[in-house]
Amino acid sequence: MKYLTPLVVLIIVGFTGYATYLFMPQQVEDCCEYLGLLAPEGVSETPGVDHVDFEGPTADGSIPESTPGLKLHENPGEVTLPDLDGKQHTIDFGSSEFTAVVWVSSFCPTSKIYETRLNKLASDFSGSVQWYAINSSAMESVDELRAHFNDGHPDRLRLTVLKDDRNVIADRFGARVSAEVFVFDRQGRLQYRGGIDDARNQDRVAVEYLRTILDQLVDGEEPEWRYQPPKGCCPIDKLGADEQPADKPDEKAAPTDEPEPTTP
Repeated sequence: MKYLTPLVVLIIVGFTGYATYLFMPQQVEDCCEYLGLLAPEGVSETPGVDHVDFEGPTADGSIPESTPGLKLHENPGEVTLPDLDGKQHTIDFGSSEFTAVVWVSSFCPTSKIYETRLNKLASDFSGSVQWYAINSSAMESVDELRAHFNDGHPDRLRLTVLKDDRNVIADRFGARVSAEVFVFDRQGRLQYRGGIDDARNQDRVAVEYLRTILDQLVDGEEPEWRYQPPKGCCPIDKLGADEQPADKPDEKAAPTDEPEPTTP
């Protein structure tokens, strides 16, 4: 009997925890955040990286001026990245009516939570929207990404995942967390950026931002929003990855062998 006691205690504790989550999911999430078991939204797991304070929604649904990166109707230029098997992909915006690009992570809890929702959206809009997922975290190797996204789990993200080494594309877009989405039209012009919906917990979602604006765009209507704050954690490691390093001299300003002119 004494050997069964620990097992019975574990079963009771497990059942109590599960029942508590069913009836009080938000309180459990808050507790897990406090204990460090679930990263709060906007919190980085990368040492030295600050939390992300997202701009609130504007009254007219426009993209706030203080939001870094792409603004309404801007084109990101050529986007060419390798997938997890090393095959290069160039996003051809003209090949589909709309293109959705979403930042993902193999260990960010929020990113994992959104995988099934993204699969459903990709399926529902498969005829009008092409989808790409990008990972820009220096802390996640291609092997780690492959182990997660190719593990065969039935609910795993089914989008093409590209690796953005040194965060160059993330900087260009202004992507800051996983999951954060950008929607472009056939001309490659930004139509929406930000959140997928208004709650990390599926049962607490009241407004499906991305589904709403995709419905409106596909129907030729003016989107209700151009921006909503994304839900995410584990921010992209560093904005400015494609800038000239401070300790590296600018090649254009390199000294020459020509003598400097002298004044008489």
